Amino acid sequence: MKPEIRDRIRQGLPAWIVSGIGILVLLAAYALWIVRERPNAAGIAAAACSVVLFILGCLRFVPEWIGFLKPGADMLPTDREPKHALLGVALLAVAVEMLLLCAVTLALYVRDGEGLTLRGAAEFWRCLDSNHYLDIAREWYVPKSFLETTEEWFQTGDDVGRVVQLVFLPGYPLIVCPFYRILGNDLAAGLLVSFAAFPAACCMLYRLLRLDCTHSFAIRAVVMLLLLPGGFFFIAPMSESLYLLLALSTLYSFRRKRFLLAGLCGAYCAFTRTMGLLLVAPLVLEWIHMFPAKNGGRKKWACGLLSVLLVPAGFGVYLWINRTVSGNALQFLTYQHRWWSQHLGWFFNTASYQTNYLIDTLLSGSRETALGLWLPNLVWHFGTLALFALTAKKLRPSYAAWFIGYFVIAIGATWLLSGPRYLLSMPVVAMMLAACTEKRWQKILAACVLAPLSVMYLLAFVWRWQVW
Repeated sequence: MKPEIRDRIRQGLPAWIVSGIGILVLLAAYALWIVRERPNAAGIAAAACSVVLFILGCLRFVPEWIGFLKPGADMLPTDREPKHALLGVALLAVAVEMLLLCAVTLALYVRDGEGLTLRGAAEFWRCLDSNHYLDIAREWYVPKSFLETTEEWFQTGDDVGRVVQLVFLPGYPLIVCPFYRILGNDLAAGLLVSFAAFPAACCMLYRLLRLDCTHSFAIRAVVMLLLLPGGFFFIAPMSESLYLLLALSTLYSFRRKRFLLAGLCGAYCAFTRTMGLLLVAPLVLEWIHMFPAKNGGRKKWACGLLSVLLVPAGFGVYLWINRTVSGNALQFLTYQHRWWSQHLGWFFNTASYQTNYLIDTLLSGSRETALGLWLPNLVWHFGTLALFALTAKKLRPSYAAWFIGYFVIAIGATWLLSGPRYLLSMPVVAMMLAACTEKRWQKILAACVLAPLSVMYLLAFVWRWQVW
């Protein structure tokens, strides 16, 4: 065997070992799932497609990840940044926000006719989970002791609904609360916070990508984020925009070695959404990559580690609130399971049951549920996995690892209704789209696919076709 071939095999051996172990574990889980759940042929096929796409992406990711674990300096982009680039990004995001707001209002007018009032158009935004966040912003959480401590308190009703709102993290309501006190209107306060957070998040996405990429790539990623179906979630009075801003701010600050700011943003991100905890994955990888094993800068090394540890500390504050309100730090898990039948499962199981629900609803004539709920969930599921399989080698390994963890946890929910909303808040999806649209025809194709899908999903949202 030639020395060059032997060296190449030796260098690639760790990647093959890690990939082999990962594939064996995933295939064993898949086989065990088939034995236990006994799914039908459609469910088995959908789950198999999910597993295959996931494996293909991870096979391309693992060698890059292992190389990234070696400390080293990053190559900065050499192109010049146009003047007022951030201002242009912010104005573009605001323009899209206004377009979405007008489009929703117009669709409401088409739906309701002349009976639609301005107040009615505004109150429409209390749908989805918005009411829960706004209730918390006005009145905080309702303790379990508010109701009788028996099984009867799990019956339906407004009072019970207020109690189980403990599952919604307080980061977003706490930002909304002071604006509610000033404006005297919780809905206006929530919309204001979301409207402000989204352009800021787009600017932060651009700024983060400019650490590694050209101006054209960073702008393309922002545009792809704006084109993704479900953009109306970002202007709704919910936590998506704030979460996106905090997550991107955490990564940007950490990479610029502003560790205190990164830790605070990461802590508040985990205080805003549970998925904020997964920021630990990219931060740990960046921390390892940033500091050589033997480095005199021990102070910065320790500050970086402390910054990472602040992220779970933010979620720990939420657990303390759980204990204060209900007497149990993990009470939110009980509510998730008993009120929404929700616990963690395998992401390929989600593909299986959602495929079966799609088929069943189509056959039963429930087209609104099929086209508004199950089909979008499956499109986002397989679409993002296909993008990951295509672009895993082009992504910064820390971002790819973040996507893997986020996808496995978010999509692994045993009763997933909000898959598109969760994946929309994962900025790596926009990065993947930017990575596979370098040529002009690819940009045109992406726009021709995403724009119509966005319009159709917005109409399904306005008509309340089980869009969550």
